[in-house]
Amino acid sequence: MRLCRILLASLCGSLGACAQLALEHVPPGATSAEVLARAGAPSEERTLPGGITAWYYESGPFGWTTYRTRFDPAKRLLGVEQVLSDAEFRKLAPNQSRREDVLDLFGRPALVTRYPNLGEEVWTYRYRDVTLEMLNDDHFDMATGVLRYYTLYRDPAYTSQGRH
Repeated sequence: MRLCRILLASLCGSLGACAQLALEHVPPGATSAEVLARAGAPSEERTLPGGITAWYYESGPFGWTTYRTRFDPAKRLLGVEQVLSDAEFRKLAPNQSRREDVLDLFGRPALVTRYPNLGEEVWTYRYRDVTLEMLNDDHFDMATGVLRYYTLYRDPAYTSQGRH
């Protein structure tokens, strides 16, 4: 049974990697149909301001990358970005960014944790900063959906203190 889980996880990771490799070679101006043919169906699709459509290709719920493709209203590719990075997370604006803004930037989080006693909802994204495994926790006010603050830190599962 354990072997089946390992093989399934490996296969899922490989499929996500294939889509991401295919996206790196799609030129701006390509049609959404061409992107779909090369990379397959996205994990998520969102409509951004200005009629821009964004497709998100996630490397699994606990993967390290999310590639966002953006299409203009004529369904032509504007660009492809790997959005899980320190530089992208630093674009968040505490006390201004809302849940929808964060979803537009990064797609779905790997984990959502609610703390009713604090009135907070925390979204966790995993990513790699060159060779370091990192986490980004976005702390939202549960009532308003506004980002209170975010934290970027080493994933304790990959530090010497986190290993057993």
